[in-house]
Amino acid sequence: MSQSYSSDPDANDAGQSRGLQDFLRWFLRRFWIFLIALVGGYFLGLYLYSVTPPTYQSSATIEILRVKRDAADIAEEEKIRMTGAAEMLSASERIRLPQIYIEAAKGQVLANRENILPAQKRFPWVKPLHYSSEELSPEVLGAMLRGWVSVRWRTDTTLLDLTSSHTDPAIARDSLAAVLSAYEQLSESRVEGSSEYVLDYILDSSAEIKDRLLSLESTLQLYQRCLALSKEIDEAERQVAEMEKRYLPKWPALVEAKELLRILETRFVTEFNQVMTLSEEERKFWESSAVTLANASPEELNKAKRQVVSTRSSVLERERDAEKSVYDNLILQLKEGNVTRGFASRQFEVVQPPTLPTMPVSPIKSKMLIQFAGGGAALGLGIILLLGFLDPTLRTVSEVEQFCGIPVVAGMPAFKKRDTRAGSLELAIDPQSKPSEAIRTLRAGLTFLGTAEERCTFLITSSVPGEGKSWVASNLAHSFALQGDRTLLIDADMRRPVQGEVFGYGREPKGLSDVLSLGTPLKEVILRSEVSEDLFLIPAGSWSANPAELLSGKSLRPLLEKLSEYFDRIVIDSAPLVPVSDTIPIAKLVQSVVLVARMGRTPKGAIKRAIRLLTDNGSHPVGVVANGLPRTRTMGAHGYYYSYSSSGSYSGYSTKES
Repeated sequence: MSQSYSSDPDANDAGQSRGLQDFLRWFLRRFWIFLIALVGGYFLGLYLYSVTPPTYQSSATIEILRVKRDAADIAEEEKIRMTGAAEMLSASERIRLPQIYIEAAKGQVLANRENILPAQKRFPWVKPLHYSSEELSPEVLGAMLRGWVSVRWRTDTTLLDLTSSHTDPAIARDSLAAVLSAYEQLSESRVEGSSEYVLDYILDSSAEIKDRLLSLESTLQLYQRCLALSKEIDEAERQVAEMEKRYLPKWPALVEAKELLRILETRFVTEFNQVMTLSEEERKFWESSAVTLANASPEELNKAKRQVVSTRSSVLERERDAEKSVYDNLILQLKEGNVTRGFASRQFEVVQPPTLPTMPVSPIKSKMLIQFAGGGAALGLGIILLLGFLDPTLRTVSEVEQFCGIPVVAGMPAFKKRDTRAGSLELAIDPQSKPSEAIRTLRAGLTFLGTAEERCTFLITSSVPGEGKSWVASNLAHSFALQGDRTLLIDADMRRPVQGEVFGYGREPKGLSDVLSLGTPLKEVILRSEVSEDLFLIPAGSWSANPAELLSGKSLRPLLEKLSEYFDRIVIDSAPLVPVSDTIPIAKLVQSVVLVARMGRTPKGAIKRAIRLLTDNGSHPVGVVANGLPRTRTMGAHGYYYSYSSSGSYSGYSTKES
């Protein structure tokens, strides 16, 4: 039976993907980490709640008073005109200026206060700090005040909400009062004396506006002359167009009309050039408009200039009317003598004074416990996922097949280890156990690979020690014998032989090493097993200084060929592939190599190295035994003990010896 697989594990490893089932499996396997993190976060939150002092919050509301524009117009270069959201955001930022909090710290509201600092968490190893307001400099106390106070603008209103947080409710209230007092003093000093200088300001402003009006009038006169020429040019163009429809090109009236049109256009260009150089402002305007005019064709250039002149003239007329209105307003108020009306003496008004809080706003026990428990749960989940991604081992049958590119011929369930090696033959101890079912599954899988002649010799090996290869080899040999095959089990692991103890012979001095090195006759080393009359054993034999050289000698091949004539099945238990090279010579001589990998323990790198050693030496493993699979479900005495977690079609195997 042919098997298709990739000989390069790297290619299969690169294509391996993680699915939802993998994440769920990681979570369920390490659920205890999630529980510990969740409970730990809960109790940490409970502890921090017990050591955190209560925090009180005082609040106040102020209304920003805007400067009225009808009192006096402020020059554009002296004041940025702001309305709506921009003005309110600016006001809220002014309250956040450090100078206000330094002045508040200097004031009498917070003078001679004991324990001005907020109470810290009551940790046993932390000594509490006690400072009075006199021991702190205004800069330090002001920086602390700035951290206690927050400002929020109520959208679409002129109201600002101020809040102050502190572990002492009185200090929380007085902090806001000190800040509002300092803000009021600084705001009043800004407008102090404005009434005294309003008259001078209006006189100066009216003079500036008057000069501006004269300049605008002069500019508009040139623009109006250009506009008048533009209208005459339009009328001349209309007359020329009508005459061209009725007369020939040399008709005297038509020639005279064209000459008049040329003269008007020349006069317009002359006036237009004067407008462009009239002032610095006009020069900048026409330089910015040059890009638009440059894109026009020569025929359309004059028309485009006339359109821009018309637009510019309209803008200047509106600007002149606005300046004239402001000038008239200033003159009117100057005549009435009511020059200070409309100037705000205050920048804000207190709508709600600072409150004295009676109930703490934090910590909230339920919120704190939920936050820390949720944080612990997230941390536990993150650790589980991280360990899953960093796990260097294989956990499921699907992972083995994707990583190795080799089919899994059987999966061995995890079970409690026997006390002695002599009790490790599952089919002899409990034929109905899950391990026994798994052994029969392995036997069936290897039997279906080919006929008895094609699959007579089996090599059972692993990548590293401790993966259960000797257990798989002894139980597989016993399973073959139970179905009537004359079976021989050879212990070729000369460094750590165990099969003699498994079958109750102890450390038999004669075995495979004696046959290969000393030429001991086979009849002296082949032992009949007591568990089955069809099962025979060749122990590892006497201690050998160099098993690798012994197994790579010329005696092993004829020995296996001779044994194949007398036995239906030969199962060889060999040394691990990665630590030593004892198995490589044997792998070249057998018909089937089976690799045993323990789930959740064998590193991927070791499995990859083992497969590469076999393939590089011309021996391709026929399958992998996934040892130590966790039990996922049961279905009676002969139920499935595991199932594939991907697209694999194998879902366990159940049979019973007859």
